Amino acid sequence: MDAPPDFPTLLDIDLSSSCNLRCSFCHLSHFDPRQPGQVSLEQFDRWLGPHLARLQSLTLFSKFEPTTCRDLVPILRRVNAHGLEIYFSTNGLKMSDELLAEMVGRVRFLTLSVTGFDAAAYRRHMGVEGLERVEGNLRRLRDEKKRRGTELPILRLSTVAMSDTFAELTRAVDFAHRHEMAAGVQVTSLIAHHATMVPQMPMMQPEAFLAAARVARDHARALGIPFVLQSGELDDNDRETRELGHRPCRLPWQRLSLQPNGEVYPCPVSYTPVGHLEREDLAAIWRGEPLARFRLGVNDEARMNPECRVCTHCRTKSVRRRESNDFSQAELSYAGMTRKSRPPEKGASVV
Repeated sequence: MDAPPDFPTLLDIDLSSSCNLRCSFCHLSHFDPRQPGQVSLEQFDRWLGPHLARLQSLTLFSKFEPTTCRDLVPILRRVNAHGLEIYFSTNGLKMSDELLAEMVGRVRFLTLSVTGFDAAAYRRHMGVEGLERVEGNLRRLRDEKKRRGTELPILRLSTVAMSDTFAELTRAVDFAHRHEMAAGVQVTSLIAHHATMVPQMPMMQPEAFLAAARVARDHARALGIPFVLQSGELDDNDRETRELGHRPCRLPWQRLSLQPNGEVYPCPVSYTPVGHLEREDLAAIWRGEPLARFRLGVNDEARMNPECRVCTHCRTKSVRRRESNDFSQAELSYAGMTRKSRPPEKGASVV
C-alpha cells in the first residue's frame, strides 16, 4: 500500500475502561481490561491537545462505555472548540442535561447500542432493567434537537444479531423509526467469547439469519429507515474476505486507537500496543517502527499479524470463518484484555 499521511486523519479513544452494563454478548462479560482507568481532562490536554488541530474527526468510543468517564463533558467541550467531526456511541443510560447540551448541534453521529426491544428482552440481553430509561433519554434528546432547530447528532441504532435476536430485527427497525434515527439500523454479527455463545453465532444458522434480515430490511424500506449489515451481505463478505481472511484493510494508514492508560494501538481490535502516550508523542508513534512493522502484516498473507489473521473489526471481518467469530477458548482479547478467572456476574447495577 502507499505510504501513510504525515498524521492520522482519525483517532478513536476509549475515555474509560468501564461499563455500566454486563451484556450477555459482550467481551466485557468475559475479559478484563489490561489496566483499568479513565482519561482526565488534564491527560487529554497533554496527550492530544497539541494535535487536535491536525485531525479531521474523533471517535469517542471503541470497547467501553464513554459516559462512565468523569471528565467526559469537559473533554467533549474541548473537542467541540476545535470544530472536529465527532462520532459518539453509548448505551444511552447516562445522558445528563449537561451532556445533551454539549452533544446537540455539535456531535455529528450518535450511535445507540441496544439489543432487546421490550423490557424482558432488554433485561435478558443487556443485563439490567433499563429500556424505559433509554427511551426517555432519547425523547429528551429529540426534544432538545427540535428546540435548537438542528439535526445533530444524527442517530443510528446498533444491535447484535444472534439466533436469540433474529426475530427482533423488525422491532429494532420500529425502535429506530420511533426515535427518528435518520441513519437507521446497523446489525453486528455476534462474536462468541464463551462456549455457550457459539451456537448463537449467525454463521451457525446463516439461512435463518438472512431470512430474518430480509424481512427486517423490507420493513425498514417501507418505513424509510436505512438497514445495513455491518459486515455486508454474506455472499459479498465471502467473496471479499476469501483471499486474506478479511477485507483489504487501510485502518492503520488512517487512524490510531487510544486506551485510557495511555497505550496506543494500530486499530480498535488489535492486541498489541505500538506506543504509549506517557513516553512518546502521538506524532512519533505514528511515524515509529512498531506501527510500520504492523502495517506490513495487515494485508500480506505471508507475514500477517496474528490479530489480522483473525480480524474481528465489524466492517472488515469474515462473517463465516470460524477463526474470526469463535473466541470462546481465547485467553486474550482487544487491547490486551485477559480472560476473567471467574464466571461473570448475571447482572449489573444501572448507575
